[in-house]
Amino acid sequence: MMNNILELRQLSFGYRQQKILDNLTLGIPKGSIYGYLGKNGSGKTTTMKLILGILDAPPNTVYFYGQEFKKNREKILKKVGNLVESPCYYENLTGLENLAYLDIIYKCGIKQIEKVLNLVGLTGDRNKKVKKYSTGMKQRLGIAMALFHDPDFLILDEPLNGLDPEGIHEVRELMIKLKGEGKTILFSSHILAEIEKTCTHISLLDKGNLLYQGDIKKLLCCVERKIFIKTNKAQYAHLICNAHSIVSFILSDEELLVKLESDIDHNRLIQLFVSNKIDIYSVELKENNLESVFLHLTSN
Repeated sequence: MMNNILELRQLSFGYRQQKILDNLTLGIPKGSIYGYLGKNGSGKTTTMKLILGILDAPPNTVYFYGQEFKKNREKILKKVGNLVESPCYYENLTGLENLAYLDIIYKCGIKQIEKVLNLVGLTGDRNKKVKKYSTGMKQRLGIAMALFHDPDFLILDEPLNGLDPEGIHEVRELMIKLKGEGKTILFSSHILAEIEKTCTHISLLDKGNLLYQGDIKKLLCCVERKIFIKTNKAQYAHLICNAHSIVSFILSDEELLVKLESDIDHNRLIQLFVSNKIDIYSVELKENNLESVFLHLTSN
């Protein structure tokens, strides 16, 4: 698909007899913030290493900008920035010196060094040796290094690791800002609330298999919803639900929990209660969030 900046086509990978990824096919839309989710050991970091050529992917499985990665590796990597597993830096150099060392390769100049230090909030600590940085500061430096050559596409593996709440907020705002500048970002995180706030698209990996990929809003709507109904006849309402194959549970004489799959089911339920002269005092919808959907889809 021409709208995808990155495509994986039937990508399988394993070590000896252990299969890590099984026939993985996904696309990262251009201009998206794409969350890559999965439990520990599901294959997220392995995928990122295969995308970047750190691990050797089979031919014709990784495509950037519609071009096969192996045949165009050097040209493609000039447009890609990454932070995978942990930042690479020299501890006895300052943050500024680490970026100046990187500038020997990219030749972007002091203005770009100053720009990325400011973007990640390290301007005030630019002359401090990295060995004296906190974990969060080291993570910020890693993001600055990934951004340094102004790539079109960023691949960030757990970029929120070690950050305090203020740092997490700043990185979230940075990703949204970079998206606004036309960049595409693929990142993984265990902080599901942040992925829900930040991402436009996600994919969900479980034991090397893709359970879902696409718009995050569609995912949150595709899993059953729960509503709490207060009524004058909970027992009778429960019987009506059973008669129409609607899952429900009596919580008290006046309260019922009902599981629904769609808005149509919700409207049908209300009509059933009204036609059976069941008074409805209140209806409370329990909204799905990414954590509840993630746990539901990976519980098997």
